[in-house]
Amino acid sequence: MVKSTKRDIRIDILRCIAIVAIILAHSEPSGLLFQLRNFDVILMVLLLGTSFYLSNKDKKKGISYPVYLGKRFKRLIVPTWIFLTVFFVLFYIGSLINGSNYYFNFKEIFMSYSMFDEGIGYVWIMRVFFLIALISPMLFKLNQRIESNKKYFLFLSAVYLVYVILQSIAFVFHGSLALFFQNFVLYGIGYGLVAAFGMRLKLLSKKELCAWTGAFFVIFLFFSWHYNFNSTQHYKYPPQLYYISYGMFVSLFLYIAFFIKPIQSFFNNKFIMFIAQNSIWLYFWHIIFIYLLKFFGEELSVFANNFVTRFTFIFICALAVTYVHNLLKKKIYKAAQDSEMLKKAAVK
Repeated sequence: MVKSTKRDIRIDILRCIAIVAIILAHSEPSGLLFQLRNFDVILMVLLLGTSFYLSNKDKKKGISYPVYLGKRFKRLIVPTWIFLTVFFVLFYIGSLINGSNYYFNFKEIFMSYSMFDEGIGYVWIMRVFFLIALISPMLFKLNQRIESNKKYFLFLSAVYLVYVILQSIAFVFHGSLALFFQNFVLYGIGYGLVAAFGMRLKLLSKKELCAWTGAFFVIFLFFSWHYNFNSTQHYKYPPQLYYISYGMFVSLFLYIAFFIKPIQSFFNNKFIMFIAQNSIWLYFWHIIFIYLLKFFGEELSVFANNFVTRFTFIFICALAVTYVHNLLKKKIYKAAQDSEMLKKAAVK
């Protein structure tokens, strides 16, 4: 197995590519472009696994699960709820100014905070990220215990077969139990397998990476033929092998491509790093501008009627708000530090 202790800048670059691809998808591109970018969520989840591995591989002490879980809750769930509160308040003010009824009912608001699809949409991905966070310590221990790559991937393949069986019996569940089974059990296992692969990513040689890229490409081609070249999007909720194979093929291909130094150097700049490091809030803020076009498309027709202008409007506006948000956070943090230092000086 190949080990590396040096920071891998490719993780940041790929995270930037993933979040931009997600925003592009929400800008309603044409069918072909929509399909081409349909690796984004798989790439994000793969990177979650890789990032967790990189963050914990050199730690001598074990991971305190309650402490870790609290940090992940503050990192993923709390910002989601803060954003949703800002979102609903902003559009409530907008409805008052516009003299119209409020755009969302109680069920949509409640389901949004629950991070289910029946809400405003888009925030379901944070539920997936939190599910991955819940199982990441277990996946990390599994990655450590099974040293052989062959045995590790055979185990993941066996888990996938169980996952397929669970998908086939999902119809036996009804009501709230069916909702829980699909949104937590199936999503958790499906995307958990992708994260588990990400845990192993840094331990694979270039030869192994190329072999897996080729294998996922062959699987994707087979299912493309089997499903009459239907879009992988139809096999995303919960993730099935057709959708996963395409996402993994593109994700691994991009990862390998960034071994090439000129390509890596081209993307290694402050702009890319800013997007990568603020990807969660960039994702949140872009939802506001999607809904602005949805509710006020006639007034904003210059942006709403074309994919290129939609994407430009959503991305640039979200980026600007993220930049301002980041500046405010830094100023508040600095003010808090200065205040703390003044208190300590006064005590002395």
